[in-house]
Amino acid sequence: MHPDILRQLAAEHTWDLITEAGAARRAREARHTKRRWLAVNLRRSTRLAAQQLGPRRGSRIPVTPAAEGRVEASR
Repeated sequence: MHPDILRQLAAEHTWDLITEAGAARRAREARHTKRRWLAVNLRRSTRLAAQQLGPRRGSRIPVTPAAEGRVEASR
């Protein structure tokens, strides 16, 4: 094959690899962002549920003394 054609094929192949890697990175970042968003909302809803229930015996959501102090301090 002609050297110019080989160079062009190599450049196209390199470009394809870079494009695929970029797409994979963006997909991974999107999954990570979604996972982090879900974790934040889960923590927030758990905290709100614990505040509404208060320290009751037999409560299924554990409230640590440190978290209880923060709730009282914010009131």
